[in-house]
Amino acid sequence: MRSLLCAMLALGLLMGAEPEPSVFPDDETFWTEEVNETLEPAEQLIYLSLEETPQKLYVGQIFPLTLKITSLKRDQVFEIRTEEGRNVTLVKEPAIFEPRAISRYTYYFKATGRNIRLPDFIASYEEEPDRTYRIEGKTLHAIRLNPPNDFCNVLAQRMELVNYQASTYTKESNILALQLKIAFGNYDDFHLKNSSNQGIDSYSGDLNDTTLFYYAIYPAGTEQVTFSYFNLQKNRYEKFHVPIIVKRSSVSTQSNLDPQASEFTKFKIMATGFLIFVWLVLWITRRSWIYPLLILLAGGYLVTYLIPLKSVCIKPESRLYLLPTKQSTSFVTLYERTLAKEMYNDGAYTKIQLPNNTIGWVKNEDLCTP
Repeated sequence: MRSLLCAMLALGLLMGAEPEPSVFPDDETFWTEEVNETLEPAEQLIYLSLEETPQKLYVGQIFPLTLKITSLKRDQVFEIRTEEGRNVTLVKEPAIFEPRAISRYTYYFKATGRNIRLPDFIASYEEEPDRTYRIEGKTLHAIRLNPPNDFCNVLAQRMELVNYQASTYTKESNILALQLKIAFGNYDDFHLKNSSNQGIDSYSGDLNDTTLFYYAIYPAGTEQVTFSYFNLQKNRYEKFHVPIIVKRSSVSTQSNLDPQASEFTKFKIMATGFLIFVWLVLWITRRSWIYPLLILLAGGYLVTYLIPLKSVCIKPESRLYLLPTKQSTSFVTLYERTLAKEMYNDGAYTKIQLPNNTIGWVKNEDLCTP
């Protein structure tokens, strides 16, 4: 029997019979698993780390955060984006990321809640946008202030009241204009109590030094506005007291916002009138020629404050602005040709008083011939 099987096998080989092929599974995962076992992990080319996170933080505060970036491809430009923050908003980010081996960039955030999670920072090279490197954001705790009633919602390293001015707005109300300088503060949250209408007129500068023009409308009987802010350097509230003294319109300018000027003008008028009276008595008693001359000069000086305001014509569809600046807020549109009193002209704008006693600024190009 064994010899018979061997003979049959030899016969099959002589006739060209091929051996059965090996059978492999059709499942693609077989090949994938085999390949994955041979791949090496991707090389880390960008390293991210957070520096100088704040140790003490308040809700509403703007704070800096420094991101350190180490790039192994020092000549390649990279991009950074943020994701998934909580109770925090990005206020300012770096404008340009320059290719370097080691870089530090400062971001500015505002704390909007107590339990904060900083966003994740994700980096990638411009040439390889799909290959990303991430660092998860840290968790922080912010303290919620218990402010006084006059709190203006601003937390800043420093805030200064540079100038202020009160003017007639309507028969029943006055408008108060404030010029403030704020260093590293949430100036866009500025708000005053008990005002019927208020807002930011314009602002300039950067977070380090922001100049803010703010307006607020109060009833005509309001004599003083008080507000406070939280000084982050001194860790305390600081107050400002602003008297609402309506200035004489004919000598009012946006560049001269000192309310003491109005009181000084009243003092000059009263002093001039008193001098005219004294010189008149001396002239009657002593009959010297110098006194009529002094009376004439003082009278001419006094008339400059008492002469009626000049009338101007305003074109239809003209806008009335709160301040004579390019970024100023327009609060009234004059749809018809209007006559108004000219109060001051600064070259590009004219301060006017409408028949209903509303006061504002119009562009000189919007004036017409009465």
